Amino acid sequence: MPDGLELRVLGPLELLRDGVPIPLAGVKPRQLLATLALRNHRTVAVEHLIEVLWPRKPPRSAVANVHTYVHALRSHLGAARLCRQPPGYRLLLGPAELDLVRFDEYDRATDPARLDAALALWRGEPVENLPHPPLWRPEVERLVERWRLLRERRARVRIESGDPAGAITDLRALVTEDPLREEAWRLLVTALEATGRRAEALSTYSSARRFLVEGLGIEPSEPLRRLHRSLLDQDERAGPSGSARLDAAAAAVLRGLALLNLGPAPGWVAAALLDRNDAQDVLDDLEQGRLVRRVDRDELGQPRFRLLIVASLLAPELPEPVDEAMLCRVLGGYLDLAGRAARGLPAQIFGPGLSVADRWPVPAAAELTKDAVAWFTVERQALLTAVDLAARLGRSELAWEFAHAMLPWCDLGGHTAEWEQTHRAALDVCRRRGDLLGEAVSLRGLGQLHLYRDQYGAAAEAFSRARLAYARLGNTYGEAGALAGLGSVHRLRGDHDAAYDCYRQALASYHAVGDRHGQAYVHGALALVWLARRNPAEALRSLNAGLPLAAEVDDQHRVAHLLHRLGLVRVRLNEAATARGCFTAALDRFTAIGDAHGQAYCLSDLAELEHGDAAISRLSRALEIFEQIGDRRGQGQAARRLGELHQEAGRGRLGDAYLAEARRLHSTVEDEMSRPG
Repeated sequence: MPDGLELRVLGPLELLRDGVPIPLAGVKPRQLLATLALRNHRTVAVEHLIEVLWPRKPPRSAVANVHTYVHALRSHLGAARLCRQPPGYRLLLGPAELDLVRFDEYDRATDPARLDAALALWRGEPVENLPHPPLWRPEVERLVERWRLLRERRARVRIESGDPAGAITDLRALVTEDPLREEAWRLLVTALEATGRRAEALSTYSSARRFLVEGLGIEPSEPLRRLHRSLLDQDERAGPSGSARLDAAAAAVLRGLALLNLGPAPGWVAAALLDRNDAQDVLDDLEQGRLVRRVDRDELGQPRFRLLIVASLLAPELPEPVDEAMLCRVLGGYLDLAGRAARGLPAQIFGPGLSVADRWPVPAAAELTKDAVAWFTVERQALLTAVDLAARLGRSELAWEFAHAMLPWCDLGGHTAEWEQTHRAALDVCRRRGDLLGEAVSLRGLGQLHLYRDQYGAAAEAFSRARLAYARLGNTYGEAGALAGLGSVHRLRGDHDAAYDCYRQALASYHAVGDRHGQAYVHGALALVWLARRNPAEALRSLNAGLPLAAEVDDQHRVAHLLHRLGLVRVRLNEAATARGCFTAALDRFTAIGDAHGQAYCLSDLAELEHGDAAISRLSRALEIFEQIGDRRGQGQAARRLGELHQEAGRGRLGDAYLAEARRLHSTVEDEMSRPG
């Protein structure tokens, strides 16, 4: 092997020379290299390699393809290190050449420096940047288990050497990755107790017991139970001073916080539970009684309060249980804040045009939500919990309004997991409760997510059902949004006549309700239909109608979209310089707003006007964004152009790999287009 060459598999697969990555074209050659590396110094049969690379149905040329991949890899590794060994091939790498070999040498260490050195080799899950075929599972699982055992050993060493705080972060990560690791739970409880955080230690034991009972059907082992008894004895000696003297307000807040289970809650939650402007005196009493603890101020500047474990045990026994109205006031407070924050983000034009759930006015709401993205980010988990609680209470109107209020943040930041989770929870409770309006809103939101993911059949079904529900309710505003969604499905499937009809109906509806945001959106959508019909003059007329509307309502997000489409028209008219100006202006606006998806499309279209490294840099960033969001159409277009550019630069194999990936993505999108719906 040439000097300075190193292969890394403990994390993303990387081949480097003198620390500089060497590009390896194609997924399958990299999978082959990873397979040999995971079995370093062992012969891997060709038949095994074929099953790794083509788990379902290998092509007739599979054997020849394997030999071709090996030949290409030898150009980097050398034949002496990647040798033919019937019935297959063997990789022969030493400690300086393969991180896995170095890990093998370190992982029996007990001194802290060697433990740190061993764990520093891990950059993530083994070969995490490649699809994992079934035959990798045993090797990868054994590696991951050794990694976790070593992390437990390092945590134990840190605790025993007087540094329990240094062990806590990784132990938390360990029990999150594998909640059934009892030793990791024991070490975490020990470390928390050793740093004086007994309440957290007790709470952690409760979590460990729940996971073990629910996951394995067994109680914790005696060492962990003994540690728990020791903690309880200490808490009993300390005692929550004055807990027996809780007044009605303190008891209500205590039970309310326990039932809400929001984690560290802002102070206004206690005020909402009691339906008053301020409840700081009650929180002070609970803090003095060691039933709640003030934690650091969050990024919004508001103090938050955590319910201690003793209070969690005490809360169910308190008199006068919390009624549903108290919990709904807290949900109404979060909904009030979410709505305010959403109004600080790009306009959401696909709603029902009305709200039905009760709000609770949170004190200083305007100050809390002045940075909308920061507020949603800080309260993300509380909002997800709020949707679930609303669903459990059967309050469908709260559930769907939460999901809808979160949409601008989800859309802007590409938070598709939260988008799907909230909308599905809302849809389920709306169906159970017969809430037709909530069902329509939830279906419209899910349809848009399906559209972003190129799931055209599912999108068409969701939009169609939303349209019918809105029509039954006589909700013109909502029906316009559903029609706009259907128009987009038809347009992307190439049915431009059907798309045009949907958009014209949506435009008429938006005119009827006087919504200029919606009108501007539809004019931009119609421009794309006219472009597809090869009529740039009509597309230009549509955009000239939409841009003033967006400007009048100061909808900079819609202005950015319309400028981007104006650039597409200028490209069609062979006005490259003007098109570049439009794309650049749109990109600047998308960047200022924080819309990564819009940025990706502008970067892709700018790259179509460029060549060389500048175009490759733009497209590489666009491809990352499309992959994150799951936009396979965008991925395919970016991969195609990258392939062409690399071929032009003389990097034929890399170009071929990108073009092959573009063909694969195009095929998957075509399959989705053919699905009924």
